[in-house]
Amino acid sequence: MVLVQVVGGGGGSAGYCESGGSGGYSEGAYVVSPGQVIYVTVGGGGGGVGYYGGGGNGGTSSFGGYISATGGYGANQNIAHGGGHGGVGSGGQVNTHGGVGTGHANSGSHSQAGEGGASFFGGGGGVQRTNSGLNYAGHCPGSGAPGGVAEVGTTGATAANGVVIVTAYT
Repeated sequence: MVLVQVVGGGGGSAGYCESGGSGGYSEGAYVVSPGQVIYVTVGGGGGGVGYYGGGGNGGTSSFGGYISATGGYGANQNIAHGGGHGGVGSGGQVNTHGGVGTGHANSGSHSQAGEGGASFFGGGGGVQRTNSGLNYAGHCPGSGAPGGVAEVGTTGATAANGVVIVTAYT
């Protein structure tokens, strides 16, 4: 008996504040045979883009043909100046959608960087300004990438990779 948890890769962000969605999540318990070969795929995080281009979509994570979770959509893939939608899990006893990334927002004369969509494992983090530029911090597995800060001409960030966790019970 194995308990399998999968989350797809997060969606990439854009440099005009739009963030990516997180990967979907699925969880299930399965009976497998000793020595059985099961192929595991871990979805990669989508890449970031400049200005308001379409961020890269996250990849699908899977545990053989048993269970899978699609990756989150990149920024601007679903709507202009909008955060990416979340992926979805399938095949498990628990299947959920990933979190949606935030879109472009203005606050006075400054643009606010969007926060990446939260995955089952946590938030997409945010953007921190440093003396040497920007630091994209706090990505949990499968979370969407936070958007870049528009007024400094940044490029969006690459999102967090997905994850597959297999717990065996004897």
